[in-house]
Amino acid sequence: MSTQPIAASETCAPVYVWQYPLRLIHWGIVISIGALSVTGYYIHDPFIYGLSNRPFLMGWFRFVHEVFGMLFLSLLLLRLYLFFGGNKWEGWRQYIPLKKAHFQEMGNMAKFYLFIRPKPVAKIGHNHMAALSYVGLYGLIAIECITGLVMYQRLSHNAFLLVLVGWIPRLINVQALRLIHFFLMYVFIAFGIFHVHLAMLVSRFEKHGLMDSIFIGYKVIPVEEIEADREEETVQH
Repeated sequence: MSTQPIAASETCAPVYVWQYPLRLIHWGIVISIGALSVTGYYIHDPFIYGLSNRPFLMGWFRFVHEVFGMLFLSLLLLRLYLFFGGNKWEGWRQYIPLKKAHFQEMGNMAKFYLFIRPKPVAKIGHNHMAALSYVGLYGLIAIECITGLVMYQRLSHNAFLLVLVGWIPRLINVQALRLIHFFLMYVFIAFGIFHVHLAMLVSRFEKHGLMDSIFIGYKVIPVEEIEADREEETVQH
């Protein structure tokens, strides 16, 4: 854990929680979902008619969609690496509830989100309710990437992709895969709306600099919470 030295008179200290690669992944996913949603919807239902001097409009939309699709996949793979190679707040142990206390924490956060509990659970990293929802999000991103690769393979006839995902249409009809791929776009948009709302809600009551941390990486944490986090880490090891 990286922190600044703490003086006895201080009540809070900056803690470097989100490393640069994770922040890059976060904003890369946000931009990718925006670009993929616009271009994907156009591919599904063209809402701009090409003029005589722009005869390849659909081709450009497909090209941009494929570029951001590969970026989307790359960001997912990088995030999977950080589950094992990132710091303690980015690792998989912080995302998968393994103990009774983790489920109790999720229950308390559910009460906060439902305005039954007045304050959120104090955490330096993600609370387990939010963390588990991100695991679900990454799972949906994986499905989106796989269904996209299936459709891309049918257009490009790539031999590597044929081996990697060419067997999937034999299990699930291509039209069903296309529908899943399109439907998940709306799921990501809805998730983004709720994500921003809940992050702002927690930030308002927690007062740890949650909204700032996704830009600069640092949160301002009370000393007692830092010590409690160190004790929890010692118990786990």
